[in-house]
Amino acid sequence: MNQDDSTWREYNVHGNADDEEDQPIDLFASSNADEDAYETIQYDYVDEEEDNNAETTKIKIRSETDYDKSTGMSVWKGSEVMCTYLRRHSDLIHNKKVLELGAGCGLCGLVCRMVLNPESVLITDGDHQVLKNLRYNAEELNGLKLVDDATNNIYSSSSASTTTDDARTISCPQLIWGKTHAIKFAKQYGTQDVIIATDCVYIPHSVPKLFETINELLNNNSGVFLFVNTCASACPMETVLSIANEFGFMCLDEEFWYHDDDREEKKHPVHVFRRRS
Repeated sequence: MNQDDSTWREYNVHGNADDEEDQPIDLFASSNADEDAYETIQYDYVDEEEDNNAETTKIKIRSETDYDKSTGMSVWKGSEVMCTYLRRHSDLIHNKKVLELGAGCGLCGLVCRMVLNPESVLITDGDHQVLKNLRYNAEELNGLKLVDDATNNIYSSSSASTTTDDARTISCPQLIWGKTHAIKFAKQYGTQDVIIATDCVYIPHSVPKLFETINELLNNNSGVFLFVNTCASACPMETVLSIANEFGFMCLDEEFWYHDDDREEKKHPVHVFRRRS
């Protein structure tokens, strides 16, 4: 397994300010609290194609209870919205190579891996502390085997190093946004058919780095980038669309979804981007 850069924190993607008073607040920091600060959330996904003996896939997520102190350590509404969208558009994921950016607790990537039958799934984040919790969610709570790269070398703490073709495998590597990091990442993991990002853009400075990453890692032919932002943000969607256009991406579709079909509340748009032909 590659060594993570433990000094990098997710807010670094926004750049540095010259004046101390303009330095970014560490919105992404874990509270570094003990086990009492965590809760385990369970999501039940029923196979909608089964008529009678429908199977239910249970996905567990460890999340910090103090939502105000963390972003990557908590489940955000955008990931729940995206999971609803993905289940209704499962053909986008079936037999595809999937990459989740800024995954946080990893709900979307885990749903893809455990419910939607992809070829492979990479669940990534830049923050070292977030990655530790992400890997815990994948391995300890959901029984997946962590694999390092295309060689399928297992690095799960509960498994000896070996190779496997087990369908219940997943990769959770560090991915810091930006062209240089993305080029190195592509050399190890290749390009992807589907890239997913939810509630991970907070200010305009982060958007060019996001699309530099997507530009290097998304399949040139039929690749699709799925994006939803439900959280309060200083970055309007108009800015995201403008920068996407600068990198040669067009938003071809916009569908509005509840994060929970049983609740009558505000719908949120899932944006579907593809490269301009």
